[in-house]
Amino acid sequence: MKLFKTKDVFLNIALPVLAGAIIYLLAADVSPFIKNYFPDALWAYAFASAILIIWHREVNVAWLAVMFVAAVGFEIFQYKHIVPGTGDWWDIAVYSLSFSGAVFLNQHFKHTFQKHYSCNTNP
Repeated sequence: MKLFKTKDVFLNIALPVLAGAIIYLLAADVSPFIKNYFPDALWAYAFASAILIIWHREVNVAWLAVMFVAAVGFEIFQYKHIVPGTGDWWDIAVYSLSFSGAVFLNQHFKHTFQKHYSCNTNP
């Protein structure tokens, strides 16, 4: 079970976070739209995937709602200058698409790793 969960974590959390960081730090020659929003999309996807993996790929609406409210709240706090940064409505759109993408792809990964995400917790 551990190997498949490690594979799932690598594909859906570590790889998107790493790719987002590389794009953000090293992609000087790409359009500002891609440099500013694609890493956010990858990080939001990884965040949603982490929540789904923690809940054994069962969609827990309460946690997904908390995640979305936190992301939107953070952008509002930036907009109101409560926290450093620039509040951006595009970020909220990107987060929404990424969270939705993670939930949509959840069925694929749940099916791929189905026997490892069963309710049975025995090794």
